[in-house]
Amino acid sequence: MKLPERYNYAEAYLTFRCNLSCGYCINKIQGLTRREELSADEWIENLNNIDFGDTPLTLGGGEPTRHKEFYKIVSGLNHNLDLLTNLQFNVNEFIKNVDQNKFTKSNNHYHSIRASYHASQMNREKTIENAVKLIDAGFNIGIFGVRHPYVLNENMEMAFLCSKNKIPFYEKDFLGEVDGRIYGFYKYPEGLDGKKKDVKCRTREFLIAPDGNIHRCHRDLYAGENPVGNIKTIDHIKDIFRKCSVFGECNPCDLKLKTNKYLKGIECQVEIK
Repeated sequence: MKLPERYNYAEAYLTFRCNLSCGYCINKIQGLTRREELSADEWIENLNNIDFGDTPLTLGGGEPTRHKEFYKIVSGLNHNLDLLTNLQFNVNEFIKNVDQNKFTKSNNHYHSIRASYHASQMNREKTIENAVKLIDAGFNIGIFGVRHPYVLNENMEMAFLCSKNKIPFYEKDFLGEVDGRIYGFYKYPEGLDGKKKDVKCRTREFLIAPDGNIHRCHRDLYAGENPVGNIKTIDHIKDIFRKCSVFGECNPCDLKLKTNKYLKGIECQVEIK
């Protein structure tokens, strides 16, 4: 089974569980963290049946290292891997159990381990220490601060510390509403107005929930609705426009304008008509 050529992102959400509790976290949706989770053997068998081409397979969550068989999953996958993490795990154990060659061979403009920095929940010094250990072990890591309006100064302080320790630091847009204002930049802002509309939508992302269900967008992924297949049974990935009756209740992640996987150019992961 091959990922369509037009797709430019693939993520396996190993778990929705997390060891942080950020106030703005989308994982606070009722019941989300209790979603059924595939075993390591199920992830390995079915993901290795997919040809991702030159698109890395991102392991995400929640916090993906919270999956009880995380290291077995990483060891068993035959793909170039990326990792989205909060970096709040046992780094020494990670270095001992993970071959750096498992992760995307990348340059300074692309980081196969992308750590989100959440100022209200994370210790700066410990996060820096963990990042330095990974870099010294040969991993390519970047730290990304969430540009929430309440933590702008904290991000600046973290950027300074990262610079001192030669760790790449970036800010990424906070997406959502704070004090009545919508933050983020969107190609289709009408998808966030709360008014349901009928449209057709085509994605460039391959999103796999912890239970193996494949979803066309983050809105459906987190709601656990409208799967287009499951990695245990699907034999073909269709690159088509699909009918949607809940445009207006979209997740900001799907409609945002962002840099591509090489941190260059601006694009949106969905096309609406």
